[in-house]
Amino acid sequence: MRSVTRTTAAALGLALAACGNYSTEDLRFLAALPTRSDLSVAVPADASSGAATVCPIGPADVWLRAKPTSDNLNAGVRFVVSLIDVVRHYPPTAREKDLRRWGPFPDEKHPGREIQIVIERTYPAGPDGAPVHDYRFEARRAGDPAFDPLIAGTFEGASSARGHGTVDLYFENFWNLGMNDDTTPHGTMLIAYDRVSDPVTIALDLTNDGFGVVQFGYGFAGYADGRGRFDYRFRTLNGDVLTVVTGYDAAGAGRAAVAYAAAGGGTGSFRQCWDSSACLTYVDDPFNFSCIVPPCSGGSYAACPVDIPAPWPFPPP
Repeated sequence: MRSVTRTTAAALGLALAACGNYSTEDLRFLAALPTRSDLSVAVPADASSGAATVCPIGPADVWLRAKPTSDNLNAGVRFVVSLIDVVRHYPPTAREKDLRRWGPFPDEKHPGREIQIVIERTYPAGPDGAPVHDYRFEARRAGDPAFDPLIAGTFEGASSARGHGTVDLYFENFWNLGMNDDTTPHGTMLIAYDRVSDPVTIALDLTNDGFGVVQFGYGFAGYADGRGRFDYRFRTLNGDVLTVVTGYDAAGAGRAAVAYAAAGGGTGSFRQCWDSSACLTYVDDPFNFSCIVPPCSGGSYAACPVDIPAPWPFPPP
């Protein structure tokens, strides 16, 4: 996706650099566009600290996959925001009362392609109600009457940091228009975010593998006091697929319910708890899937953290 980002940035710069300053009303439109922090999954950075710690039961290997997984998801977010951030640097090409448009302009790296960005404002609850902004980054082959969306989003709220919205990426349209590169995924990436209350939530659904993560509906909830929940999936080197629901406290201690589909066939589940050093403190694994040398189960259920977001059933053994 990197070449597409550079292409769009260069084209916007050439087409819009001489367009003058933003108006106050322009800034109201731009306030609806998400920033990187609005869409990023913020798993604790110390989730990997246990890798250098001697753990009596063993390291929480499943939890240690949370941070790199979130980093890869955020790489997808960076692609979205890199396009949006370019728009913030240049005033619109055209202004209407409830619309701003950038372009159309030619894509220099993909001859015969044109790009434009449109933000529209509506008032579903009436003229005195809260506005809703819809935006789209779209492209077409020169001469075609219609554009195809590359990115489309909607937002409701005062600004992206204090509202809720969606962002959809249509990777197939990059391919169909010949604007993809070797790393462009197929399918779609659908993001829904809500920053109105505590916790802030982000749902990110990939319909195909991409950005170093597997197809899944990822979910994140981050509380102001540092607690959180992260639902994720990963594939091991031998092809096993693990689907994980975690809850953790501000120090990074937490617990997980894990479902697995083994590469060689068979499915099952197990539960784990760990401390702030990412060392396991409790394991309930009746089929001995989570360790090399069984038995895998061990530790104390009483060591599991309690005051964490954990909506799934986690009764004592």
